Amino acid sequence: MQILLIDDNEKLCKLYQQLLIRGGHETRILTDSAKALDTIRESPPDLILLDIMMEPVSGWEVLEQIRSSEEFSELPVIILTGKVLTAQEALQYGLKIEGFVMKPLERTMLLAAIDEAKDLIDESDACYSRALLSGLSPEKAIACKRAVKTKKILLFLRDTLTKQETLLKKEAEQNDEILHSLDDLRTMITQEFQKITLITENCP
Repeated sequence: MQILLIDDNEKLCKLYQQLLIRGGHETRILTDSAKALDTIRESPPDLILLDIMMEPVSGWEVLEQIRSSEEFSELPVIILTGKVLTAQEALQYGLKIEGFVMKPLERTMLLAAIDEAKDLIDESDACYSRALLSGLSPEKAIACKRAVKTKKILLFLRDTLTKQETLLKKEAEQNDEILHSLDDLRTMITQEFQKITLITENCP
């Protein structure tokens, strides 16, 4: 798999690049986040590993640029972050990524996240092919493909949310506001999951 690693820490980039190469992945690095979209256009990767805390353009901003681009709107992205996603971040960006990995990166966790993203890509592509073969229009086949991907991401977000709630409930009451935000996130996940389930039930 051809991977583009975007992180403004050059030393870490080179370290992670070696980890990925040893894992069998051809990997390029980019330390200037302002050049992200141009670099992607020059040579589109199969997957992007994207750090969040960057200057002058944050990882979230780069993600929005990618998703707003018609040609790369479905390019797989895994977020690299040194902190747990907030409820607001999960609400805003959760359905736009294929996963996230906590820093400092461990080789096994990083490679596992990449394998999971690849499995998700393969599964959604297979669903698209089945839909076309069954006689569905290209538009409906794409809807099925996106639904399969979204359903998996929602399950991932739900599991992450449960883990975060468990940790917070063990701490002091000052986390009440955070827990309330997590309730909002859980409601969103439940509603989206119900919508997506209706779509996938009609997919071949």
